[in-house]
Amino acid sequence: MHSNPNGSLTGGTGDAAHRYATKCAELEHRFIQMASGDSQTEGVWKPLAALKKPYPVTVQGHVSKPFCFRVIFYAPTQAGSAFDLLSSILKRPQWDELTESTRIVEKLGPCDAIHYIKMKAVWPTAARDSLLLSHLAAVQTGDGETAYLNVSQSIEDGRVPEDVAAGIVRMEAGIAGQLITQTTAEERQQLGLEDSRNWCKVVQIADGDLKGWIPKSVIKFIATKALPQSLTKVCRQLSTMPSRRESLLLQNAAEPALPTEAAPLEQPVSEYRDTVAVGVPSTSAVAATRPRLSAMWLLRVLLRYAVPAVVAAIATLIVKIIFRRR
Repeated sequence: MHSNPNGSLTGGTGDAAHRYATKCAELEHRFIQMASGDSQTEGVWKPLAALKKPYPVTVQGHVSKPFCFRVIFYAPTQAGSAFDLLSSILKRPQWDELTESTRIVEKLGPCDAIHYIKMKAVWPTAARDSLLLSHLAAVQTGDGETAYLNVSQSIEDGRVPEDVAAGIVRMEAGIAGQLITQTTAEERQQLGLEDSRNWCKVVQIADGDLKGWIPKSVIKFIATKALPQSLTKVCRQLSTMPSRRESLLLQNAAEPALPTEAAPLEQPVSEYRDTVAVGVPSTSAVAATRPRLSAMWLLRVLLRYAVPAVVAAIATLIVKIIFRRR
């Protein structure tokens, strides 16, 4: 890891050279620039929504990309615990009801991999999937503090072609992920966060194309209502888990013989959360070291909140047509 005297974030540790090593380094650099809010990138974001209670959440939209968001929220736990939950991949089907299956197509190195995620179909939308290059790293701030980064981007691979015959829509992620740091005393004081609790700051970028037509009103609703509500649920879950400064996922990233398929659902969600919370380093838990949440999580939010809005809009249009004919 590298330090930077001006206090900005710098690159972290990456895997040894592989065919996507350069791309992973580029993604890491680009994501840090987008997340850190420096003077060169800050002007491209406009405020969309802000929530102070129960947990501070700020949603910003890109000025020229209708489905690109930067979300900043403060979670009641330390950075390691938040990172480990938000970076899970093979355990996702056990707690995300809209994820049908996940697998590691190829493990490029301890912290880099190609992932496949398939989402369940939610009427009236088709099932969606995504093929992603995923990169996980520990980076360092200028004051010597460790920050955790996970970043992903869609790629094409002949081994996993689009399944058009099955009616599955391939979603594209331009760049997505999280950057997680410990909060400073100044941040806690400004936000009025409880000193008796541990807090971390999560900066999430979601820049994707879900494919298909999405009304602007639905996009606005997602950004101003659905995203804050969903993140509040994530924070509540994190508040019930033991708080760790260090990431167990990164510590076990080099574990040999990791499974590549998501394990079948064997226990209730509550039991799974307890298992992750205490950090039991089972093989299947360690396998959740792959960074992948933002694009699929954003799709989950879209499907959950957008479908009713679209149906309501269609119903309103039909009513207007009927009355006009009268």
